[in-house]
Amino acid sequence: MAGLYVHVPLRRTAHAYDESCAVDVRTADVSAFVTALRSELRVDARTYAAEEAITTIYAGGGRPSLLPLNQVHSILTTVIDVFDASSFEEGTAEVNPADVTPRYAHGLKRMGFDRLSIPVLSFFPTDLQAINAPHSAEAAVEALRIARRAGLENISIDLLFGWPEQSRSTWRASLKLAVELQIPHITLIEATESAAPVAASSIRADQMEFAMTFLQSEGYEQYKLTHFAKPGHRSAHQDAYYAHGNYLGLGPSAASFWWQNRDRVAVGRRWTNVSDLEEYAALIDDGTSPVAYRETLSARALAREYVLLRLRTAAGIDLDHLAAQYGVDLLDEHEAVLASLRERGLLHRDDSTVRLTNQGRLLADAIAQRLLPSS
Repeated sequence: MAGLYVHVPLRRTAHAYDESCAVDVRTADVSAFVTALRSELRVDARTYAAEEAITTIYAGGGRPSLLPLNQVHSILTTVIDVFDASSFEEGTAEVNPADVTPRYAHGLKRMGFDRLSIPVLSFFPTDLQAINAPHSAEAAVEALRIARRAGLENISIDLLFGWPEQSRSTWRASLKLAVELQIPHITLIEATESAAPVAASSIRADQMEFAMTFLQSEGYEQYKLTHFAKPGHRSAHQDAYYAHGNYLGLGPSAASFWWQNRDRVAVGRRWTNVSDLEEYAALIDDGTSPVAYRETLSARALAREYVLLRLRTAAGIDLDHLAAQYGVDLLDEHEAVLASLRERGLLHRDDSTVRLTNQGRLLADAIAQRLLPSS
């Protein structure tokens, strides 16, 4: 089962916390983008639709909710025309709080989207002003109310942490308010140094540790390192991604991963589209592929990816699957490292799985580097 990601590269202003590919909607040729995207959908479907069913759709950005409903509808109509709609299990639309109106929410619901991802970032005005967010705290709460009135109960919100001006009190209060508002899915976004100054690593670790402990105590499953869900509200799209599943990415800068004939441990492929919107549209209009980068992944490279992905999940690494599918015996390669990490309380290990403890999750990237299969 594969996923489909549609990147809508629109925004009004740039934000340090958002490094995604996006251009000003006021100067972008939105019609040309939509036309190109629909063409790319048709091309990819001819190659991949028969190989594996598409089960999840995720419309992200940028700020995809700047796209008018009629154009969202034209894109979704094309998706349904070229892929088998009977296999669809989940459709997620990312919507900025400032764009959520009753008409927009009802329109998405009627088109078949059953899940919203809302970048709330914080519920406090001082935080939102500090990061120059495009919405207010009031708009964030109102967006949740409107979505629910439209029948969209399956909601995820993003909460941002780790920038220097953020106080411990507002971070904790945002998490508590999210719980009080009965948000079924919460994704934590950590500020990155490449985009803007960040808080000290010890502060960020403290923020993450509090979030893990608090949300788990409130009945949320930390099914991925930064993803927390109430029972029945995990993201199917994210689950497939972290299971090393196939996905197609469409639109400027979108990345794809496809690994066919896994029973033969065949090589996998990854490719990424050009980032420039005008170039993307022009290439497709000319009948040329918009792909800027291609990579072929050996069985060993795929094994390393599997370890990186699965360590970030609550289920962890399935050692039997790693050996059977990827040809890697992690116990044989890293027995001493695994024993050391277990002794330090950083991971759980049994006969068939390796998974991180709460303390280990705070060091997930460093631990992953120590457990990667050799190249």
